[in-house]
Amino acid sequence: MRIGVVTDIHDDVDKLAAALAALRADGVDATVSLGDTSDLHGAWEDAAGVAALLERSGAVGVWGNHDHGLCRDVGDEARARFPAETLAYLATMRPRLELGGCHFSHVEPFLDPESVGDLWAFGGRPEDAGRAARSFAAVPHRVCLLGHFHRWLALSDAGPVGWDGTSPLTFEPGRRYLVVVAPLFAGAFAVVDTDRWVLEPRRVPS
Repeated sequence: MRIGVVTDIHDDVDKLAAALAALRADGVDATVSLGDTSDLHGAWEDAAGVAALLERSGAVGVWGNHDHGLCRDVGDEARARFPAETLAYLATMRPRLELGGCHFSHVEPFLDPESVGDLWAFGGRPEDAGRAARSFAAVPHRVCLLGHFHRWLALSDAGPVGWDGTSPLTFEPGRRYLVVVAPLFAGAFAVVDTDRWVLEPRRVPS
């Protein structure tokens, strides 16, 4: 299975359109958004445009800390500002997803994405001592993918992986992995091939 992955769109409709077009051309089997599609705490520039593009592409996804209030517990201000169809699509976002043997969430798997406090927790980085082990203990999946940290990063159950997102990442047999996907607003996205167990980092075409 080939899964397209976008994260931390933050209302960048142009980059999202380019990434989704590239994923369609690649013939991916599914597309997953890892949250922060829009920014409830920013200018709210184009949540409607982002939602429309994701919905037309058939994307599924999870919410993040910045778009949680558009996906769950939607307030009166958001309901007045956004079309009903935008909020209806964003309401399909889940706290976490499982697809192709992978776990998808915005934050680390040991955190509770249904807790606003956990979504906004900044008590450490995935590579800090003990944090990856907590993630591997929380879920059984071979590969866990998340966003939130706005960079590429890979850790295995054996420790840090020397990988910076400039080349494909091969998931070795018998190992488990935690991978942070870099943000779409910076032009990054990914394809995960679960037949070959390889993550292919991509850039939005210029």
